[in-house]
Amino acid sequence: MKTKYVFFLILSIAVMMPGDVNSDPMDELADEFSTSFENLKPPPNSSVDSDYKLDQAALGTLYTNKSLQLIYKQNKETAEKYNVLIEKYDRIIDQNKEIIKLLSIIANKAPETAFDE
Repeated sequence: MKTKYVFFLILSIAVMMPGDVNSDPMDELADEFSTSFENLKPPPNSSVDSDYKLDQAALGTLYTNKSLQLIYKQNKETAEKYNVLIEKYDRIIDQNKEIIKLLSIIANKAPETAFDE
């Protein structure tokens, strides 16, 4: 009974997941903004006054803020990835220094006659 419950839970989560997992959040935000912006426009030849332009300006400010927050988050994630890479490169440099040191010891202990042949 419990395995059926877990199976259906996993299946329902898989069904509810979005189709394109690798989509760019900035593209989604731009599409959402375009749709919202166009929805604020009154139909042609309507008797609506020009208040919709203020709504569009406010919407633009809101989405600019959302975009900046998204860029900040992406930059933070990128910086964290770069820090991990820097740590890996530092370890590689230390390993290379150790290899050079060991090869120098081996080269100094090798008899010089072996190179004269």
